[in-house]
Amino acid sequence: MLARSKFAPPDIARSRVFWLVICLVLLSLSCSLIESTPTPAPTNTPAPIVATATSKPEAPPATSTPKPTALPTATPVAKGTELQIVNDSGTDIWYLFVSPSDAEDWGDDRLGGDTIPAGSSYTLTGIDDGVYDVQARDADDNPIQTIWGLEIVGSVTQVIEEQALMLEVYNGGERVIAHLFVSSVESETWGDDVLEGGTIGPDETFTLEGLAAGAYDMQVENEDGEIIETVYNVSMDGYYYWNVVGKADLPSNAVVLFEDDFTDNRNSWGDSSSEGVVYNAPAGGEFCIDITADQLTAWEWYEPFRPDQFVAEVACKAQEDNDSSCGVGFGPDGDNLYWFEVSPYDQTYALFLLMNDEWQDSLVGWTESKNIYPDGWNYLSIERMDGMFSVFINGVLQASVASDHFPTGRIGLGGSTYDQGNARICLDNLRVWRLE
Repeated sequence: MLARSKFAPPDIARSRVFWLVICLVLLSLSCSLIESTPTPAPTNTPAPIVATATSKPEAPPATSTPKPTALPTATPVAKGTELQIVNDSGTDIWYLFVSPSDAEDWGDDRLGGDTIPAGSSYTLTGIDDGVYDVQARDADDNPIQTIWGLEIVGSVTQVIEEQALMLEVYNGGERVIAHLFVSSVESETWGDDVLEGGTIGPDETFTLEGLAAGAYDMQVENEDGEIIETVYNVSMDGYYYWNVVGKADLPSNAVVLFEDDFTDNRNSWGDSSSEGVVYNAPAGGEFCIDITADQLTAWEWYEPFRPDQFVAEVACKAQEDNDSSCGVGFGPDGDNLYWFEVSPYDQTYALFLLMNDEWQDSLVGWTESKNIYPDGWNYLSIERMDGMFSVFINGVLQASVASDHFPTGRIGLGGSTYDQGNARICLDNLRVWRLE
């Protein structure tokens, strides 16, 4: 880079030359004025516009997507093999991955902060000849289109087309998936097995295309028909990636300590009330709590056992079309509690901590989970083992946090209301295991 002079040249320079004639003769010569041409002032370069990032709020409110940065007008000069991407998808491309087909991961984003607006093109250069997988993603990091096994030799043009309806199922667990069902939420049956006799082994991926836009429930099973995992109300309007983790196994040292299906009231549940809450006696195989006030959390203790390491599980159903939630907790008393909460209404969960009758900052803020069934019963589980407090929904691990409060405690089960009151929280099939 050439260094810019600190000082500008003078606008006008004059020189005069005087000749002194020896021998007392003075010859005066006229001095010519020589004007130098002024150097043009440098053009001001506009300062770059820097977008200030907005921090993402806690779920569930979504952060609006910022406007993409425009591409540079000049395309880099080609160096060897090049790939031109033409964005005909109708969606701005924010991330572009070009990875050798035999690689195990996508590698780095090739755009490096640039974007490819819909209707524009972009050229990547310096790519070695070979066979590649290409994936374009939108602002939310969702794939727009994936091209497998693209041969790139010399100059190649690839058109990214409309966002495809595609389900990608990755088996992130240890069980072989032998059956996959994808059924509309409006259907009363699971329908046909889309694997049609095939399997998805651990670390393998299955892709299903051609689905109609809509909401689906999905379930995978092993070869014996046992459920590995289920997700509900998945919106298919483009691409959906499902990492099948599977239901967690009980710890090997778990021993059943207590079970109650609430077919009777031999354990003296409910049949009491307090301000804003009615604890009904079990009936019809359910233990139901009516929370008549809004912004209220209520629970009943399972009294006999005060463990330090344990697993507790209960089935729960919250009031439909209501912002109420199910909950299960652990703590020594009503002023100190870990509280795991599941909101079927919007398929979110959170983990809270009550200390000295004051709610602390959320241990896990409200987070979406498609493992939550929005229209009926869900199994909520909590586990405390080896200094960690873990939460599960329908057997699938959702989150774990360090547990350094409450050496021992009781199990509480109930629910909460928020802006809406008059909610009924019903519970069934309570089980508690001691970890020996």
